[in-house]
Amino acid sequence: MAQEAYLEVMLKAKKNSQYDMMFTEGLASIALNIFLFIYKYIVGMSIGSLAIIADAWHTLSDCLSSLIVVVGGIYAKKPADEEHPFGHGRAELLASFIIGVMLSVVGFSFFLEAITKFSSKSLVHFNNSAIIVMAVSVILKEMLAQYAFWGFRKTKSYSLSADGWHHRTDALTSLIILIGILFAKDAWWMDSLLSFLVSLVIFYVAFDIIRVSIKKMIGEAPTKELIDSIKKIVDANNENSETVHHFHIHRYGEHVELTFHMRFKNDTTILDADKRTRKIAEDIREKLNIEPTIHIESEA
Repeated sequence: MAQEAYLEVMLKAKKNSQYDMMFTEGLASIALNIFLFIYKYIVGMSIGSLAIIADAWHTLSDCLSSLIVVVGGIYAKKPADEEHPFGHGRAELLASFIIGVMLSVVGFSFFLEAITKFSSKSLVHFNNSAIIVMAVSVILKEMLAQYAFWGFRKTKSYSLSADGWHHRTDALTSLIILIGILFAKDAWWMDSLLSFLVSLVIFYVAFDIIRVSIKKMIGEAPTKELIDSIKKIVDANNENSETVHHFHIHRYGEHVELTFHMRFKNDTTILDADKRTRKIAEDIREKLNIEPTIHIESEA
């Protein structure tokens, strides 16, 4: 019992560290994204570039996704209660879905504006301020991506990983716009083409956010990689991994519940089976940060 209490304390400390990292990364991301949004928007409006303005809104979308990370870090710390026995993590998924819908509307709006501007054949004169703002955006967004990926490697928080890819997507989008500005300053169609590409990126990000949030809210089967990890833990405890089956996974934000069945020989006592499954459950908690429930059954 003392060992179980120790593992529970260590697991809670690990989760709190994870939430603190989510909070810190999210705040840094929000601050820099707001700065870049204002910077890009002012430059885009001053030269009449729809591509830079669209990229500014793409940057703001990263700010919203980072806000989810911050809220998730705060809200996920709320303990489970009678009405929410598995915590409050799925509120993050609902917020992700709403933001995905909002982004799809923004992407569609810029898509229509890009078509309208292409028809008008209006030329945008890109100046040094446009080059500087996009170069700054590429550098800062990649720095944010590296910070988020570092946090993911440290805490294994998939919210941080997703936020990192959002930053990198924005960095790549800004790089595309920068290349377009440098190599086609006098092409009347360049701004329309770039804004069209940015709208497609926004669509893709929105689709991915909606797809992932719906998938997790509805429920999903455990991956082969996760099942293989469970079986390795079972084998490491001198048990036969072929005896485990019937896997079910339930995600509540960063809190994950896993249930599976494990067969024992008919002459195994309940006490012995309970002792062996407890050790396996402890290893799963410690190594995979998952709360397991193991159903004991006989061979027959």
